[in-house]
Formats: sequence, structure tokens, C-alpha cells
Amino acid sequence: MKKNDIYIITAAVLLAAAAWLMISGIQKKGSGEEVIVYKDGEVFYAGPISADTTITVEDEKGNINIVVVKDGKAIIEKANCPDQICVHTRPAEKDGQSIICLPNRVSVEVRNTGIKDIDGVSE
Repeated sequence: MKKNDIYIITAAVLLAAAAWLMISGIQKKGSGEEVIVYKDGEVFYAGPISADTTITVEDEKGNINIVVVKDGKAIIEKANCPDQICVHTRPAEKDGQSIICLPNRVSVEVRNTGIKDIDGVSE
């Protein structure tokens, strides 16, 4: 390897690290202000993510999901679905993150309720 190759590789690594830091800085922890629980595509619960609460989602078929909002994070603590993927999913805490229980048709979404800025493409 030549000396110029090392400079190019170092510059590429530093540029990639800077881009990663910028992207992760955009999605700050706790940037979501609201947690929304959907059942069959309709809003079942909507409230602030800062308020600690437990939501029990149950339907007439006996499907149960227990959603816990605590410390600015939302998790599905318990579900009676066969695969338990929703229970093992990491907590939703940032704007746009969600947890979905497909067999029980329940989803939990963290959303920023602030006014959305128009980007350059939308103008």
C-alpha cells in the first residue's frame, strides 16, 4: 500500500464516522413525545411517552397484549401470541420506532407530535 492509499482510506473512514454521528444525532433518545397503541388499525390509546402507564389490549377472541410505558420507553410486556416476537423486540423510544404484534393485530408507535418541517423535496 502506498502512502496516498492510507490517506484516502483514513479520510473515507472519518467521513463515514461523521455521517453516522450526524444521523444518530437527528434521532435523539426521547425525541418522541407520544405513544400510540393501535388495535386492528384503529387508535386504541394515545398518550404522552413521559407518563408511566400500563395499557391492556384485549379483544373478543381472547387475544391479550399488555403494553407498558415507563421511563420514556414503550414495550409489549406480555402477549398470548404464539411466536412472542413482540415481547422480545427492543423498547420503542425514538420518533418513528414501533413494535408490532402481527398475530394479535396490535402495534405500538412512538411519534413526535411537533409540527413537521417541509423538506427540500416536498416544497
